[in-house]
Amino acid sequence: MLEKAVKKNKVNIRNLYVQLLNKERVQFANVVWSNLAIPKHRFVLWQATLGNLLTRDNLVHCHLKLDSVMCPTCDLQQESHCHLYFNCQFSRQVRDRVAAWLGNDVWPIQFEEWSSWMIGKPKGLKQKMAATALAASVYLIWWNRNSCLFNFCSMTVDRFDHWLKFYLKARIARLPRTKLKSKDIAFIEKLILM
Repeated sequence: MLEKAVKKNKVNIRNLYVQLLNKERVQFANVVWSNLAIPKHRFVLWQATLGNLLTRDNLVHCHLKLDSVMCPTCDLQQESHCHLYFNCQFSRQVRDRVAAWLGNDVWPIQFEEWSSWMIGKPKGLKQKMAATALAASVYLIWWNRNSCLFNFCSMTVDRFDHWLKFYLKARIARLPRTKLKSKDIAFIEKLILM
């Protein structure tokens, strides 16, 4: 193990750390950790993808007593990652709105298909924007869930749409136009005008 971390009598700490962890790289990491997404959005997407957010079903598994296990956003089903991001009425309306804005399906309809969808994403600007929209949407859905739980108020889908477009347009604005293809510039200008 140490041989892979040593080159020319120098220890490469990163390689040593990776060897000590002995874990394979998650295939969808490039989509989750895209530099186009805002860091807090990336983190929440990562936690959601791994099923590590503290949804009510996860809290029950930790033997915590809760007043209710129902989704704080819709109060129709037990809260879980699957429900929160795929089955909740609010999330479905958000998904439809984002798909209409970007002109494609932003994420699959089932939780189990999520990671395979992210693995298959090509590296073009449209796909990076879809991944960034996914990260921002996951973050905002989680933020809205917490607002419902702790502040007893939910954001409207129109308000969600406003914040999502605000975040994406801010990230688009920092892209250097000189390095973009003409079709990408046209795509960006179309998004900014919407």
